[in-house]
Amino acid sequence: MKKQILSGFLAATIFSTCASAAFTDIKSDKLNQTAYILKSFNIMQGDSPNTFSPERSITRAEFSKLLVTMLGITDVTAYKSYTIFPDVPNTHWAAGYINAVVRHPELQEKNIIKGYADGTFKPNNTISYGEACTMLLLALGYTIEDIGPMWPNDYVARAESLGLSPQNTTLYANSVMSRENTAYMLLNALFTNGKDNAPKPIDALVSGSDSEGAILIATSKTDTDLRENQAKFYLNGEIITKNTEGTLDDSMIGMRGTLYYSKKNTGSVIAILPEAGTRTESYTVSSVQADKIETTQGTTIKPNRDTMVYLNGSVGKFDENWFNLLANDEITLHYDSDGNITLIRTNARKTAENSFIYGTSTANPIPTDYKIIKNGVEIGRDSLKKYDVITIDTSTRTVNVSDNKLTGIYYDAKPAFKNPTKITMLGKEFDISEKLTSSFAKFKQGDRITLLLDNYGSVAAVYPASEIRAEMTGVFEKIDGTNAQIRLVNGMTIKGEIAESDKNLIGKLVTVSQSTTNKLSLIGYKAPTKKSGAWDIKSGKLGTTTVSPNVMVLEQVYDSAPIYISSVKQLPFNEVKSSDIRSTILDSSGNITAIILRDVSGDAWNYGYGYVSSEENEDGNETFTVTLKRYDSVNNSQVTLTYNPIGRPVGISGQPVGLAKGAELNQNRQFIDSIQLKRIATAKLADFDLNKGVKTSEGYYNIADDVQVYVTGLGKFITLNQAKADYTNFTLYAERTADKGGKIRVIAVS
Repeated sequence: MKKQILSGFLAATIFSTCASAAFTDIKSDKLNQTAYILKSFNIMQGDSPNTFSPERSITRAEFSKLLVTMLGITDVTAYKSYTIFPDVPNTHWAAGYINAVVRHPELQEKNIIKGYADGTFKPNNTISYGEACTMLLLALGYTIEDIGPMWPNDYVARAESLGLSPQNTTLYANSVMSRENTAYMLLNALFTNGKDNAPKPIDALVSGSDSEGAILIATSKTDTDLRENQAKFYLNGEIITKNTEGTLDDSMIGMRGTLYYSKKNTGSVIAILPEAGTRTESYTVSSVQADKIETTQGTTIKPNRDTMVYLNGSVGKFDENWFNLLANDEITLHYDSDGNITLIRTNARKTAENSFIYGTSTANPIPTDYKIIKNGVEIGRDSLKKYDVITIDTSTRTVNVSDNKLTGIYYDAKPAFKNPTKITMLGKEFDISEKLTSSFAKFKQGDRITLLLDNYGSVAAVYPASEIRAEMTGVFEKIDGTNAQIRLVNGMTIKGEIAESDKNLIGKLVTVSQSTTNKLSLIGYKAPTKKSGAWDIKSGKLGTTTVSPNVMVLEQVYDSAPIYISSVKQLPFNEVKSSDIRSTILDSSGNITAIILRDVSGDAWNYGYGYVSSEENEDGNETFTVTLKRYDSVNNSQVTLTYNPIGRPVGISGQPVGLAKGAELNQNRQFIDSIQLKRIATAKLADFDLNKGVKTSEGYYNIADDVQVYVTGLGKFITLNQAKADYTNFTLYAERTADKGGKIRVIAVS
């Protein structure tokens, strides 16, 4: 069922203007966006290109014109050649509209206007609230028999019962209509069904609507990658680009709603109509950790780990992108009607103006009383390294340091290699500032170069790789054909084609380089010896070594298992024992930027029911295949994951088990370990704390977000809510006990 749009109409929706207002004399976001929508549908324009005059009263002639255009009648030429009312001669500017209300075939039977007893229309008189209610009701097909004989009170009461009246204001039948209140009433009427559920007036103005829940992200005015009359929308976890009827107004950026398409150009978006109950909030970031965002306004935001983040033109989950949010970033939170954050959108970052490269001839002095921050950690001046990118923020008296760099082949540039405005390297596109573009004059296509990046991810400098080279280490996390995706430990993601022989490294830590043929070359990364001691998460120390608040957390559940990208938020305790730490990776200043753990969170396994099958190969040897059946909540369907183990797996067949995430992606025969789940207890409906946890005789257990619910009698998976509706007995399985951080991973019902 479609969500209600503009219910009430705009009363239930809270707006936050994220860009320039449509009209300079409108202070209210609600009115600004109402005016924009009416302008988009060519119903109501401003008094001038930049002003709306919200407090000015509306005349009867003006209201007649607005009513006619709201009903989809745009050509009134045929009604300009004669006079119906003596005070509206055919030379009057509104004669065509007023006459059309009386004579147009679609309107004449509705008797919307009759004039006064003396035969005049009085076009320049202001229109009252009672008159406006009457005209709108008659336009929607209602008659005096439907409404009642007492004018204007019966008409006002019926209009208000249908939701036509402006909200949060008191109007009486004889109140003079302002342009502001007129705009609200027109928009409400536009989406109100006529008598006997007749079509809404909006149906005559658009070719259709779709994409419910879309959020306008950018227009061609705010995103240079877009062509004129294009816009970007966020929808169902993806960024989509659509053509638009003209340029959508910047004031609509951040609005969540349904897209409406032009009647003239059926594939072009003409407007986005907001959903009821949705809202936005804007903040400035002060600091970010894996489980929360602190703001300069004093608010702590705790997104879910799968909350989507829009940043630098791309979108990804919070737990995969939180470290890319920086202090002083302006962010907008988008909430759905249930109050959940569906998107965190970063507003356009300003290019760093005070950046330079430390230790070079062009470096500037660093103020002695400024705090120096590198990878989220305060460091001393003696920890700075040559080629660090320094950005001085005078507003916070902070020196922000970045040691992020990429080395690759200078392979793609626009418009020219000697003077680029954009380059693409390692699957990432970078804008090149006007100040920096001349630095590329000494390079030609095919040269190996190193890009130094500031804290905003922008290119701050370019050097030949022979002078400075990036050590690019990361997790080989995805593959599509021969195209690989590697998540570097500094948080950046790079992509490129790889050799067939490198495919077996999927799920491993790798060191990446790029060949002159533009292919990525991968080598298995041997992590250095770990720093000694336990990791105290709250203090940010592993033994005596500082851990970056932006630390990448990786888990490898057994020695040959794929690497799972976890997060601090997923760890069940505030301290990780030394024995659970495999190794650490340091930045150039000696602080920890990545930690490889053993099985700590329990989230690095795919849970479900495991099965083993075997067959004899050509050599007469028995080979085995392991399948894991589980429920995929994204696609709402049961899936089967296939593993190819070396040797005979034990303790898997027909049991609730866990198999390492990512191992199913490698089709080569491999060692496969599993985790057998523990039967905790049998629970009743009353034992559940919604879907968050469950009380048992063994204590309280949290329920995993992707808990697998299996109907043993039917051999299929269902959702927990479905199980609660149909069953009363629940057998609970966890990977370990609650005191060791275990969660309910599988629930069996029958």
